[in-house]
Amino acid sequence: MKLRIARKKSKWFVYQKVIAIFILLLLPLITMNIWFNYKGMSISKNAILSSSLAGATFYSKQLDKEMYFIRNLQLQLLNDKDLQKLSFRGSMLENYEEVELIEQVRDRQMALTAFSDYIVNAGVYVEAVGKTISTMSGVSNTPNPEMSLVASLVSVKPKPSFYQSGERIFLIESENNDGIWSYIEISRPKLLEALEQIANLYQESEVLLGSKELGAVLTTSREVQESNTILGQISEQSLQEQSTSEMKKVHGVNYFIIHNDVSALNLSLIMYVNQNEITRPLNQYTTWSYLLFIIAIVVMVLYAFSVNLMIHRPLSRLVKAFRMLEADNLNIMIESRTNDEFHYVFSSFNNMALKLKNSIRENYEQKIALQHSQLKQLQSQINPHFLYNSFFNIYMMCKVGDAESAAELSQKLGTYYQYITRSGSDEVPFYKEYQHALDYCEIQCIRFSNRITFEYSDVKDIPPSISVPRLIIQPIVENVFEHAFEDGTMEGVIYMGTEYADGRLRVTVEDNGKLVTGSMIEQMRDKLATESKYMEKTGLINVNNRLQLKYGNGSGLFVSRSAYGGLRVDLIIVVEEEED
Repeated sequence: MKLRIARKKSKWFVYQKVIAIFILLLLPLITMNIWFNYKGMSISKNAILSSSLAGATFYSKQLDKEMYFIRNLQLQLLNDKDLQKLSFRGSMLENYEEVELIEQVRDRQMALTAFSDYIVNAGVYVEAVGKTISTMSGVSNTPNPEMSLVASLVSVKPKPSFYQSGERIFLIESENNDGIWSYIEISRPKLLEALEQIANLYQESEVLLGSKELGAVLTTSREVQESNTILGQISEQSLQEQSTSEMKKVHGVNYFIIHNDVSALNLSLIMYVNQNEITRPLNQYTTWSYLLFIIAIVVMVLYAFSVNLMIHRPLSRLVKAFRMLEADNLNIMIESRTNDEFHYVFSSFNNMALKLKNSIRENYEQKIALQHSQLKQLQSQINPHFLYNSFFNIYMMCKVGDAESAAELSQKLGTYYQYITRSGSDEVPFYKEYQHALDYCEIQCIRFSNRITFEYSDVKDIPPSISVPRLIIQPIVENVFEHAFEDGTMEGVIYMGTEYADGRLRVTVEDNGKLVTGSMIEQMRDKLATESKYMEKTGLINVNNRLQLKYGNGSGLFVSRSAYGGLRVDLIIVVEEEED
């Protein structure tokens, strides 16, 4: 695909076209909207001031008076002479006299509940007689559940204007140094009914009863969080005023908020209504609203079409091109039929893709060539220097007439060199590489007059399909013979084992030599962990570099102290990526 460049130069850039078209299309809509909102707001303000504020204030005052009335009744009950007599002389009263006083107190309580529909339960606790007297549970000895609930509420400090237990609301007063407790439970449904009467002023209005400290104690809204948000928007100064109104924007919606003080409960009664509901009286402007809606739709369609044509389509082509580039498709090129900013972007993208393609090809070819060269170089550095000593051992065996040992050493030596000099693939099945290391051990044990032996485990549970680079185990074993037993150890042992699990192949070579020290192990670890092209590429470092070059991080040689006293070398190959 070739890049075609338009010759006709545009006088307008894309962003200029978008801004000019948007202003021209939106200008009539803005003009009508300003006029419409001006007319609507003038009527809405009159409606909210004359209707909502007056109605909410009336109901809130009624509720406040009712709560004051209930509190006065509660105080009168506390000062009742029969209740006072029962408290002062409780332990000295005869049974008959005590029962008579209790019944008279109950009569007063029943009369108190009849005075107001907001009272669910009226009760007293008299410490002198150890009883609670209530209209709901009757006369009960303490402790009892009702007394335990009231006692837990009274312990709250500082003393609130009312008490809450879940959804239950209580008014609690005490007398005679807490010798008498009077508690009245307020009907939550009745309070909610009173709030709903105020909310009925508008269809989309809600009313809540609460404070900054307690949040929304009671609300007609199903969304309690919304009520708490509205309450949080009101300033402390506004809450302290008797009756005020304001407009707040919450979650993108404009609300008219009216708040009144219910001083009997130390709470605020707040009504909030959606501004759209307030503008309902503007029915005379319905025709203009429909017209404005139609114009808005047309503007949105025209604007969307222009943005789609001038911005969205070119950007979509660019995004698709980048996705194809991420999928390693470097042959993509974008055509440009305009001469604006996108023409420059498309041209730059095409140049970038072309340069990236050439760069990847050159780097890939160089990397492959370098890796192949390094592998060949590292492999060729393996020098079987023990050849001369092996020939000398054969010569001495022949001189002393040990033909059988000479024949065995010759056969092992031939197999050994047949393996290392074979041309062809750089990789062999793992079991062949392992067997080659065992052959090398047998040759060395014969050379050292059997003062050194080796023990090994058979290859098992290792997939036959696993192939490894040639000559990666022998240098590890060779290192043991050269350095671990150079002090003339007579009972030297080499231990070899294999393990395969979770995509990791491990070959372990250990010895019981006494020459290796802790500092030598640390130095060897540092050398294996250091990547330097100037470092000598022989022995263990040779093998470590080859494994890391082929298999990446996690593969290589790792040295540590052997359980047998010598050196332990773990050869690890990450055959496949492990899942986290």
